[in-house]
Amino acid sequence: MKALVTGMHGTVAPVLAQALRAGGGTVAPWDRTLHPVDSPAAVRDFIQSERPDWFCHLAMGSPDWAGWAAETCAENGIPFLYVSSVSVYAAAQTGPFTVRDVPVPDDDYGRYKFECERRVLAAHPRAHVVRIGWQIGARTGGNQMVDHLDRTHRAHGRIDASTRWFPGCSFLSDTAASLLQILRLPPGLYHLDGNPGLNFFEIAAGLNRLRGMPWTVVPVAGLVQNRRMLDPRVSVVPISRRFPDPRS
Repeated sequence: MKALVTGMHGTVAPVLAQALRAGGGTVAPWDRTLHPVDSPAAVRDFIQSERPDWFCHLAMGSPDWAGWAAETCAENGIPFLYVSSVSVYAAAQTGPFTVRDVPVPDDDYGRYKFECERRVLAAHPRAHVVRIGWQIGARTGGNQMVDHLDRTHRAHGRIDASTRWFPGCSFLSDTAASLLQILRLPPGLYHLDGNPGLNFFEIAAGLNRLRGMPWTVVPVAGLVQNRRMLDPRVSVVPISRRFPDPRS
């Protein structure tokens, strides 16, 4: 299987590409310096020249690009994956969310992701659209939770972690594995979330143990929010399974 993958300089796409290759597939990255994304003709020509078995769109870019790519894939019978975000739900919306809960985004990023979802599904009715949560990496660096926690600790000498915030999240490697699973499911909208119900303090403390970090994690009654997502069709390794037993 050959997958044309966008977003290879981002957080999730490189891990998905690694999983695709480990499964025997080949990956063709979309290099925007070589292949423009601001012209429907250029987008169409590149996709048709690559002739992928799958198109996996994980990059930041205009909704036009997402729509043009989805339209081209639909015309050529190419399955399409678009990776969206729990951020399509407004801060005032309370989870856990199911795919039946209609997002009402209240910030620019959420509105952008929701518009991309809309464009993709309008252009390619058999696309897979997957909303994911905050990603957890193996080490510091990149746009993911471990790096955020480490930078917070370095800046403040402690991490104040709310016991009333339940983020949607999953480990990057588990996200990639579940995305590959979803590609084998019928087209449609999916939620991918590995948080079985832990609050942010429990997650930060678990990562502190798992990564052997010198963080001071302090429970606080801070942000009150539930951003978890539910989808019984998707199997994701629970993040709690990755954490060492705090009693050990």
